[in-house]
Amino acid sequence: MFGARGYEQKETPTPVANDSVLPADTPLMDAILQLADWISEVLEEEKAQIAQPERADFNALVARKSHLALELSKLMRVAEGQVPTERVRVKLRQLAVDLAANERLLRRHMDAVYEISSLIGDAIEQSTADGTYSSEIGRRGPKPW
Repeated sequence: MFGARGYEQKETPTPVANDSVLPADTPLMDAILQLADWISEVLEEEKAQIAQPERADFNALVARKSHLALELSKLMRVAEGQVPTERVRVKLRQLAVDLAANERLLRRHMDAVYEISSLIGDAIEQSTADGTYSSEIGRRGPKPW
């Protein structure tokens, strides 16, 4: 449109109903999606290693998972918590579900490890102790003569 002086006037963009400032397709949103994919891959790898722990490197997995989570939190700070596309929102919701499932799996695994180590410790104590210098005295008190 031309104004009173003959110059072309640009239309002022109408604000979008969504209060997002970030455009939907940005390198930032792509990076968030990529990090979410990488975290999902690490979770799958961790699940497989828990099932077959013989050659598992849990320290490396924890380090990778922590690093990726830190990077994702940094990107979300840059995005100021705004997630303008449904695709990114869905991906982050699925990641939250996957992380909750991973937490339950790890909790069960750690409970099982604790239970097994307690059984082994009790068996060793039972087989090697004659009761004289046993840690059982500390737990139950001395046995009466």
